[in-house]
Amino acid sequence: MAPASRKSRSKPRPDWSRKLPRPLKIPSVMTLHTLADVRALLGHVPAERRRVDTWRHVAKCLNEAARGGGIEDAVIALRLVLMLENVPCVPQ
Repeated sequence: MAPASRKSRSKPRPDWSRKLPRPLKIPSVMTLHTLADVRALLGHVPAERRRVDTWRHVAKCLNEAARGGGIEDAVIALRLVLMLENVPCVPQ
């Protein structure tokens, strides 16, 4: 396999600076503006919670968005999980 064809199959590098369609404010915690902000938030979620399917789905959607996928999918997944866990989240 030639180097050029191997390179074309690789995934794009993640772009964590991509902006969310609308900032999301989690009162008394933080306001999320970019995928990097969401990734930072996930880092504060306790490890045992991150192993739950809903949080794993958020992480998967987040990684896909950072690699060029739909940001809306990541935002919807995050908002649903926050709602299920009774964490207030206000679009700005």
